[in-house]
Amino acid sequence: MMLTVVMVGLASTQSNGLWTAPLSFATPDAVEVTAAVDQEVAPLGQSDERTASFSLQGGWVWQLRTDLTDAASGRFTHDRGHIRLRGRIPLRDDLELLLGARQQRDNFGFSDMVAPWTSINTTQIDAALQWQATQRWQIFGGGMARWASESGASLSGGFEGGGAVGAAYAFSEKLVLGGGFGLQSRIEDDVLIYPIIVVEWEIAERLRLSTRLTSGWANQTGAELIYAINDKVDVGVSAVFDYQRFRLSDDAPSSGGVGVTEALPVSFFVSIDVCPNASLTAFVGVNAYGRIKVTDAAGNDVWASGHDPVPVLGIQGTIRF
Repeated sequence: MMLTVVMVGLASTQSNGLWTAPLSFATPDAVEVTAAVDQEVAPLGQSDERTASFSLQGGWVWQLRTDLTDAASGRFTHDRGHIRLRGRIPLRDDLELLLGARQQRDNFGFSDMVAPWTSINTTQIDAALQWQATQRWQIFGGGMARWASESGASLSGGFEGGGAVGAAYAFSEKLVLGGGFGLQSRIEDDVLIYPIIVVEWEIAERLRLSTRLTSGWANQTGAELIYAINDKVDVGVSAVFDYQRFRLSDDAPSSGGVGVTEALPVSFFVSIDVCPNASLTAFVGVNAYGRIKVTDAAGNDVWASGHDPVPVLGIQGTIRF
């Protein structure tokens, strides 16, 4: 049974509407909490060998053109590509170190308006410890550092950092619940305090509800309802919240300010294990809610607008080694 908890904000997929009591807290480089209940396998790992394991993931998402709703005119498209590396290193039988790194690029195409920004580059690193305190209790904690800036802007000007702690309890082999809290700095804004909620529930033999997200954008928090067609193919629906905050370049209309995007994509996905160590996921859905905003270098709002619901689609692959 696997849970995903992210150590800090979404890009902490990031008002912040983001951290208003979400169903789950899951960021790009999430920590996977393994529940071991009445099993003979090692408490934290996937086998008794206690060897380190790693995964490499790459993905691309495309949002079609949509109209702004709170502006006289304007429309835009958005696509995102990311690469993510994760590692799980056993330190002892009941303790593991989890490491992550992510590189992401967002491209925006604005038309019929002055473009508030163009392309955004994001780099994130994170580390966490998870401790199997008892057969049913697991405790986790860690931190992250992230740099998000428009192309041409100083990378250091887009720095955010923070950490989180929490715990998960396995009520049975079919139900794990957990929670915690985190702190995160934000570019030109107050420190964010947010809740963490973890759910892994096997509702029926092939049906489960999970906060370990399979599909969607790299920066997000939410939940998925997943049905296993067989051992290799899963289908499901997901609802997530995606949030980004990033430094604007000196060439932007709001020179040196901050850009913010919010989105609520709901999607259908198919995930296939193409071989024992690799999987491929494709999804299609609709961004049911979206908003973009610009603040100046002092953190004061300059401009904001919502946008119409818009189709989204994407694909991602994962290799485990």
